Amino acid sequence: MNFKRILVAINHSPLTSIVFDRALNLAQQEQANLMILHCLVDFTAIDPGFESGGMFGLYPINTGFSQPFREETLQLEIEQAKVWLEEYCHQATARNISTEYQHHFGEPGATISSIAQEWNADLIVLGRHDHSAMGYAPLEAIAEFFVGSVSNHVVDYANCSVLVIKDTNPDKDK
Repeated sequence: MNFKRILVAINHSPLTSIVFDRALNLAQQEQANLMILHCLVDFTAIDPGFESGGMFGLYPINTGFSQPFREETLQLEIEQAKVWLEEYCHQATARNISTEYQHHFGEPGATISSIAQEWNADLIVLGRHDHSAMGYAPLEAIAEFFVGSVSNHVVDYANCSVLVIKDTNPDKDK
């Protein structure tokens, strides 16, 4: 296939580097433009009592704290996301790949599908985690419980091809 606009959806999971590397290699091979997308999840839209999960790329917008505290925390999380995304963007541009990035608030599956359509992507690259085999319940697994699998949503609703990179960590079953 001939892909010219590749969107890679990333988060703060261990699988992100593998997903990003695969997207970089494809973009370079296809001489495609690359969009790096990170979705900031509003868990309070799911459950208003839900607390912070910033280490997983899950940022509550409404935490029950005072408005100035929420705005300051949110602004800090946005700035950290921008720095993180700029680092990935620099990796791609160092390989002469035309690259841009975006971050959005919302449900990740719907956001990825929507941004891919708006940007006219012809391929979406994202990861899929097997949370049940991890031995703990990270916040992303909790989000999946409430809103469903991000990768399933994207495969079902995207208007372009989707490459799902499955977590193949051999230690996950231990």
